[in-house]
Amino acid sequence: MKRSAFTIGILMGISSLTFGQNISIHADRLYPEGTAYSKKQNVFFISSVNIGQVGKLDFKGNYTPFTQDPDLIASVGILADEKNNTLFVTNIDNGAAVKTNPAKAYKLSEVIGYDLKSGKRKFKIDLGKLNPDHPNFINDLTLDNSGNLYVTNSISPIIFRIDKDHHASIFVQDKAWTGDGFNLNGIVYHPDGYLIVAQSNKGLLYKINTKNPNDVKVIKVDELKGADGLILNGKNELVVVSNSSSRIFQVKSTDNWTTASIISSKESILPFPTTGVLVNGKYHVLNAKLSELFDPKAPKTADFLLQEITF
Repeated sequence: MKRSAFTIGILMGISSLTFGQNISIHADRLYPEGTAYSKKQNVFFISSVNIGQVGKLDFKGNYTPFTQDPDLIASVGILADEKNNTLFVTNIDNGAAVKTNPAKAYKLSEVIGYDLKSGKRKFKIDLGKLNPDHPNFINDLTLDNSGNLYVTNSISPIIFRIDKDHHASIFVQDKAWTGDGFNLNGIVYHPDGYLIVAQSNKGLLYKINTKNPNDVKVIKVDELKGADGLILNGKNELVVVSNSSSRIFQVKSTDNWTTASIISSKESILPFPTTGVLVNGKYHVLNAKLSELFDPKAPKTADFLLQEITF
């Protein structure tokens, strides 16, 4: 009964209020994780690791459902590809979502593509079958200039690759991406032909050549513990969102990301920020409060925030 009432509330759409340049989202137990921006529609897309649904959020603070695909259990990373009219979404079962299935927890790992305008499903790609004997928690994703997707796995030391024809493979594996907690997390594609990837539990950033996946280097920078989402601005500035410290770091490099320096940081308004997007020169960072979701004793709430940050 409670779940039905909750679902009806979500289906009706939920409005939120805008305070200054921050967008306050009021949606019961939404627990957002990923965000993408459509320049053509001038809206944000918001994922949910609890209800699965992907929603749309405009600058006036109006939140409405975008897709209510019943196969979405926990939506995590999302990426808007306006050139091909596609919204890519990583879909998992984290064991805590409303629709969790114990038989699929930490096994379900899919990338689903939706029509960016209508929300209708275009395709679904199963990544779990590439790593069937180990747990999976696919997380963030990025797109290179040739249309290849790269997807991080946070609890197995893998980055997956999906080509433009939707053929999936393991792009690279590395034993360095192991350890307690979350490992690989945020990922971005640099226009000079490499990936920058965050490892949350060790606070590291990696540079990985897309033409040679064996060319994996640690970027020399101060520890960024809890590094979650990454936002690349141009070629030399990277914003790193740290969920554990509730801070957003401005990081810059002058040597093509062999080394980097932390220039500045700002605190999130609400705890556990996850990731963000760059829109018109300003960063918009999700304040997700995910620690509540995974703490069985914590009361579940309805207030979340898309925080605007400038450096």
